[in-house]
Amino acid sequence: MKPFNEMTVEERAHAQKCVDAWGRAGSELERMRRDDIRHADTARSIPVFDGLSEGAIRDFPAKPTSGLVEQQRCFRRAKR
Repeated sequence: MKPFNEMTVEERAHAQKCVDAWGRAGSELERMRRDDIRHADTARSIPVFDGLSEGAIRDFPAKPTSGLVEQQRCFRRAKR
């Protein structure tokens, strides 16, 4: 998309219509999200998420280090 100052009058009008439409849609999407959360069946979802986490652990095993040791080493060097 072009920068706003390079747009024609028609392109600016179209861009403004898109912005306005997203502004209206945003509040409706937020309402729908909150409604979905409010009506979620947590007990039914737990086994699904449990299976997902097991799959992630299997497919992406833990690394031997989290990076914390390296971060602390960098902090020590910077402190000197």
